[in-house]
Amino acid sequence: MNSRIKLSARSALCGAYGKILPLFCAGFAVFTIFSLCNGVLNRFFAGDGLVLAAVAAVTLPVFVAVISPVRLALQVKHLFLARGTRYGVKPQIGFDGGLKACDLSVRLFAVKAFWFLFFEAIPVCLWFVLLFQIRITDVSVNAAFTVTAGLSLLGIAGFIFWLIFIQRYSKAMFFLACYKDFTPGDALRESVRKTKGNVTDIFLFKLGFLPWFLLCLLVLPAFYVVPYYKQSVTCFFLRR
Repeated sequence: MNSRIKLSARSALCGAYGKILPLFCAGFAVFTIFSLCNGVLNRFFAGDGLVLAAVAAVTLPVFVAVISPVRLALQVKHLFLARGTRYGVKPQIGFDGGLKACDLSVRLFAVKAFWFLFFEAIPVCLWFVLLFQIRITDVSVNAAFTVTAGLSLLGIAGFIFWLIFIQRYSKAMFFLACYKDFTPGDALRESVRKTKGNVTDIFLFKLGFLPWFLLCLLVLPAFYVVPYYKQSVTCFFLRR
């Protein structure tokens, strides 16, 4: 089944990269500029947390306001291609769609951050207990190493369970692209409802692209891999 989905994604993208790449390049450029600016600021104001916090408070909303509509527009284009609509239709998300995309991006960040803290709460709390115990009493190196290794494994397990769990929100942007009358809250609720019992399948499908994403370390392959991945996920969602 998954191989047929990926084949249909390649077929949908065949001859249509020109419709995807401009928006993808725009999003990539915004992300790159934002990352470079943050890197420069972190270097020159490394010791001034107040300045960095003030800059983040200004730049993060701007980044979300720019990148979220681009993400939604890309999702709409991938949806059209998956449905076989190639020519004669220009997807328009409009100002209202852009606002919804920004709202949804903020909600997704908040809910994913909450569940990340939830899944990592136990290893983090135990780590602080270990540090406190080391400060007040003598702890052998072997014992400290063993406990640290155990907490690291527990943290990795929590991270994996978090990655699987948050797939319940993975269809939110997809539904926002599918239904113009949906609010961000509607998209989130529908995503949770439609992914019930399927989060592991979604996670494993996405995990199959891990070797492809390793190629993105070379940067240039990303211009093929990311659109192919997004198209494959869209085709997967249409069939599930």
